[in-house]
Amino acid sequence: MRKILLIVMSLCAINLSFAQDWDNMWSQARELREHIMADPYRPIYHFTAPEGICDPFDPNGAIFWNGKYHLGYIYQKMRDGKREHVWGHAVSTDLFHWTIYPDFLNVKDGDLERGIFSGGSFISREGIPFVSYHGEGAGANMLAYSTDKDLRTWKKYEHNPIVKNGAWDPEVWYDKKTDYYYHINGGHQAGLFKSKDMINWEHTGLLIDKEDRLNNDFEDFSCSDFFTIGDKDVLLFISHYLGTQYYIGKFENDKFIIDSHGRMNWPGGTFFAPEEMKDDKGRNIVFGWVLERRPHYAGFYGWSGIMSLPRVLTLDKNGQMQINPPEEISLIRLNQLKEDNFSLKANEEKTLSASGTSMEIQLEITDIKDAIAGVKVFADADNKEYTSIYYDPNAKELVIDFEKSSLEQPVKMPSYCVRHFEPKEEERKPDVSSQHTPFELEKGESLKLNIFIDKCMIEVFANGRQCVTQVVYPKLRTSDKVKVFSTDDSIKIKNIQSYEIAPTTIY
Repeated sequence: MRKILLIVMSLCAINLSFAQDWDNMWSQARELREHIMADPYRPIYHFTAPEGICDPFDPNGAIFWNGKYHLGYIYQKMRDGKREHVWGHAVSTDLFHWTIYPDFLNVKDGDLERGIFSGGSFISREGIPFVSYHGEGAGANMLAYSTDKDLRTWKKYEHNPIVKNGAWDPEVWYDKKTDYYYHINGGHQAGLFKSKDMINWEHTGLLIDKEDRLNNDFEDFSCSDFFTIGDKDVLLFISHYLGTQYYIGKFENDKFIIDSHGRMNWPGGTFFAPEEMKDDKGRNIVFGWVLERRPHYAGFYGWSGIMSLPRVLTLDKNGQMQINPPEEISLIRLNQLKEDNFSLKANEEKTLSASGTSMEIQLEITDIKDAIAGVKVFADADNKEYTSIYYDPNAKELVIDFEKSSLEQPVKMPSYCVRHFEPKEEERKPDVSSQHTPFELEKGESLKLNIFIDKCMIEVFANGRQCVTQVVYPKLRTSDKVKVFSTDDSIKIKNIQSYEIAPTTIY
């Protein structure tokens, strides 16, 4: 009997210890969540890393399937004492409210790769969802597929690796016209492969002839996404140093013939690693990783990793890129505030009734002649800190000036995104205090701004044909004012309205 009692007491002690361990674990999880929620710079309606320092945080494998938007994202986890890159998996029905699914892709014992790096998604000839990815440590590009209608489970392709030449960031698609699969390699130049069966791949050469590239010789070609808009083909990609850019043209005879080249990021900004998906409405929707510029470990914030707002890409009648927020933004707008039209004299500014640090501001500026005209956000009453968004008609630029975005002035940020494939020293740009975006109003055209701010994020959509992204870190809690200003000449402001934006961030 005594032995039985001792055994029972021992089991009770084990169970008590087990329960205490679980209590400690959940207590730590709650403390981490509270710590993350206390961060004044964590966005509330941009998709952010649920927890952990996610660097990189590239969006990947985006696909619309059975009524849901699926978004993969790189994050890092520990396994056997080693830090591994894997793909997380977020799912939404409206592009803003997200649920976390089991990992899209991770690493298991016996896998060829030691980490999952960037790639994309496509539908096979048979209608099966596939994703492509770079197998870190294997020097090869891989595939995985899912036969699960909810895409919760994925199986790595039996014929991996598909391309072994050591390049990275594969983009794969199936072309119904030619009945071929195509594969673009990331690299210093974009290599092209094709296959009839996704097993045997033929290298056809460079996707783009060197003399036709239209960007800098030092720029690499990575994180590519190939898709159609109307009767044009679009190739979205990055160079690590300067960020997101695109080609518009036509893919024919195993070559991409470029009509035009454009950028979605400029020195001082960090719109990076874009990922596109086409939904059931035929919309081309793009997400990008917005790199943060505060030190990750200067005080532990418990998280790092921000996605841009979803952007809908279209082409106008002249084949020029159009960029707009999706209509679903209306689902999270709160408390609309409209304001009367007014005029500003030269060198005058006016504080709007709307205020906040997570909101949307819409307005139209007319009668712009030689005036630099625009909006200040994250501003305090005395202009001790603010960020200016303005149009310069002489320079033909849309500018985000963040020199005074914090009390720690002047604020400067690196001109590069990521320090890979740097140009020669004499070609490198110094740190900058403003991001300058090519933009020109047509004669008689007004400036229509749709501005989204979210704790540290600024995204500015201008006249539906330009979008610029910036991160800033104001110090004052009173820096929540919105002001309109003009220099050198008078302007008119109309159609002013603003919204609070409802929180959607996952904690």
